[in-house]
Amino acid sequence: MAKNIVVVGAGISGLSTAYELLQAGHRVTVMAKEFSPNITSNKAAAFWFPYHIRNDERGRDWCKKSYSFFKEKSTDSLTGIGMISIIKASKKGVEDETSWLDYMPETSFNKLEEAALPNGYDKGYKATVPLIETQIFLPWLMNQIKEKGANIVQQEITDLQELEDNFDVVVNCSALGARQLCNDATVIPFRGQVVLLEPGLPNYSFLENPTPSYIVLRKDATIVGGTYEEGVYDAITEEQSLQEILQKAYTILPALKQRKVIGSWAGLRPFRNLVRLEKEGNIIHNYGHGGSGFTLSFGCAKQILQILQNEF
Repeated sequence: MAKNIVVVGAGISGLSTAYELLQAGHRVTVMAKEFSPNITSNKAAAFWFPYHIRNDERGRDWCKKSYSFFKEKSTDSLTGIGMISIIKASKKGVEDETSWLDYMPETSFNKLEEAALPNGYDKGYKATVPLIETQIFLPWLMNQIKEKGANIVQQEITDLQELEDNFDVVVNCSALGARQLCNDATVIPFRGQVVLLEPGLPNYSFLENPTPSYIVLRKDATIVGGTYEEGVYDAITEEQSLQEILQKAYTILPALKQRKVIGSWAGLRPFRNLVRLEKEGNIIHNYGHGGSGFTLSFGCAKQILQILQNEF
């Protein structure tokens, strides 16, 4: 039976949840203090990759379902989603970390020989993953939600329980806001800083193990990252960090020196040791995705549909 549901939060977790709820025939209101482009999700490099995700059945299922969604939508140029090649490599002397392979669809990756890797790296894999151009995809997703009849309300929420009087179900996708809304001190910001270069190089994306260093080619820029700064609440860039990011990228791929710096970003990842996706009364919590918001998004949204079907 269709329910009247409010989704709190308009980042990728909130919007993917709203989309799936509408697809299932529910009445949906999306309520948030800020909407795209003024949200952390817009600043994400947004390539699908299982980064700092608990390796269990639920985590793997959420990742793979999101992968399937993005791959299917990549055939529509209006979505801003493409399937790209990414190389994940380990430096010489660094132990190879391969647990992420458990999340990958079969045939989507292959092991590389040292000769195929950048200088200084001797272990690596090449994988095909979705890249979500956030500046295209998030407006597309919001338009889909509006066309399917969602009510959009820009409002800061300070008490989830107050919403229960007007809705059958409250879905909490408040990201870092859950720290206050749920009095959940285990939600911690991890700041990420990136540099934007002119687009055009390289012809593949790169991710280093085990650091948060990456190079991602988008249509509007080559994004070079990054940092993973625990407990930092200021979403601002720092010149020293940006220079360190650039120098690391130039070492990995010297040709990047040819590209002009066109900007920089900082965002706060809503990290939690475990994603909280569970029912509490008439509230379903869906937060704590850290740096894997896009990677988990539609998988978690589909899990919410199961909770609605089985527990309400």
